[in-house]
Amino acid sequence: MARLRLFARLREVTGTGSADVPGATVGEVLANAATYFGQAFSDELAYAQVWLNGERAGSSTVVDDDDEVSLVPIVVAGTEMVRSPAGIETILLLGVTVLLFVGNALGVKWLAVAVVLAGVLWAYDLAGASGRRGLWLGALPVMLAVFASVLAAYRFGIPGMAVAAVGAALLTLIWSIFTPRLRPLESIATGVLISAVGALGVGSMILLRLRSEAEMTSFLVVAAVAVTVSWLVAGTGVVPIDPHTAGALAALAAAVVAGAVWSEDLWPTVAAGAAAAVALVAGRNAGSLARSGALYVGGEVPGSLTHLDGVMLAAGAFWAVLRLVA
Repeated sequence: MARLRLFARLREVTGTGSADVPGATVGEVLANAATYFGQAFSDELAYAQVWLNGERAGSSTVVDDDDEVSLVPIVVAGTEMVRSPAGIETILLLGVTVLLFVGNALGVKWLAVAVVLAGVLWAYDLAGASGRRGLWLGALPVMLAVFASVLAAYRFGIPGMAVAAVGAALLTLIWSIFTPRLRPLESIATGVLISAVGALGVGSMILLRLRSEAEMTSFLVVAAVAVTVSWLVAGTGVVPIDPHTAGALAALAAAVVAGAVWSEDLWPTVAAGAAAAVALVAGRNAGSLARSGALYVGGEVPGSLTHLDGVMLAAGAFWAVLRLVA
């Protein structure tokens, strides 16, 4: 059996600082511990770093009988990580949504401003949430990637966005050379992914608006409806399906309505909406991994703009499918 050592809040909820737990891998040890200690332990486990003999470990890491698995809850300035107040989350998300709709209505230049502001807020929020769990991401490289992609897509179209996305990945790699805490492989890989997704997401929004106001409006409606339904299902639990599935179904339904109202041809918008629905789920999953180190089907993910994780990826999917079929 491996020796499991518990610290801070985990020690409090279990009533012990250590225990011998069977398991051939770290994942098995944690699963057996969760079965033994109960739901309170499982809840705290989502916000803990896992170490094996003094080194970071994943769920598939092999464990021997004389190994020591340590669980250390993330602590910032003496306070365990907490989620932003619900009121702040709602105001921020609503503000970003209104900003994008108004910018789209006023013209592509105003939309560019709105998209940059939304992207910068998203990058700051995501980097802050991941940093609170010990995964450091450079917020500034992501912000620069967002700004560059918006300008490049507006000025040069698809080639500009593609160059900006590649440049975003390279900038993240270069940034890690000069920032020691960003050098771990997990930080580099996650930073490159987030920068590329951010660049593609905001660039796609500009390309959609350059095609037509109606197409960008259709995407905003699809994203807003999906996010709203997902948020309501997660908050109330009255619908017997998980928030991701509810959001994806809502996105598809909204695409049908958007295609009928704003598009001359219904089916391209429906196809784009279906792609966006899948991307919304994939983006939320990727975001939850970066923010908390775990996949969330339900429950609370750290951060105030978590829903934008899916929207960024969905924008690229929506634009790509429309360009292929319309």
